[in-house]
Amino acid sequence: MSIDAASYYSSFTGSNSTSSTTTGSDNSSLDQVDFLTLLTTQLQYQDPTNPTDNTAMINQMTNYAMLDEDVAQNENLEAIINQLDALASLSTAGLIGEEVMAPGGSFSVEGGEATGVTIDLQDDASEVGINIYDSEGELVDTIYFDNLEEGEIEITGAQIMAEANLENDGEYTALVFATDSDGASVEAYIKSTGTISSIGRDDSNNITLTLDDGREVSIGDVSFIS
Repeated sequence: MSIDAASYYSSFTGSNSTSSTTTGSDNSSLDQVDFLTLLTTQLQYQDPTNPTDNTAMINQMTNYAMLDEDVAQNENLEAIINQLDALASLSTAGLIGEEVMAPGGSFSVEGGEATGVTIDLQDDASEVGINIYDSEGELVDTIYFDNLEEGEIEITGAQIMAEANLENDGEYTALVFATDSDGASVEAYIKSTGTISSIGRDDSNNITLTLDDGREVSIGDVSFIS
């Protein structure tokens, strides 16, 4: 008679198992005593005319043991990841209140004075325009600058107030566009300063920062201002 090792292992690790009763070990794992017991039982009940392939049985038992090790390693890895997440949360919590430069042209006007924005031109531009919108999303004014070179160009609050017709205090948003001497579009971005008010994570578990003006940006997209 031949016994399937997997079937016997299932019955062997049940609640009535002598080894379980004696040692009180976890029935879900296969230790050395279990392995030797299975091996000798398999040899004892094998059909002499059709002997069990002992090499196959040993490979099967080894796979059981390796599976238990993999489960334990995964549990340990998950615990480490949770600890790292906790440490990351603690370290980033200290960023609240820090001022950063982040994507988006948010600026404010108060008492006739405005905060500035920064334009990031990817190529030289013969004309750069900035559309300015109020907090309701209405276009208030458009200001223009001529012959700006590739790179980051700071547009100060004083420049904005001198060029734009902004009579009311409040929060504003600037969007940039640019063209070269042939009238072709030039890639351009705009960014501005903000203060971190809260920290969270997106659907991919990446750290995100919420700024005091409502912008939500990835921590990798900001530069800190000392």
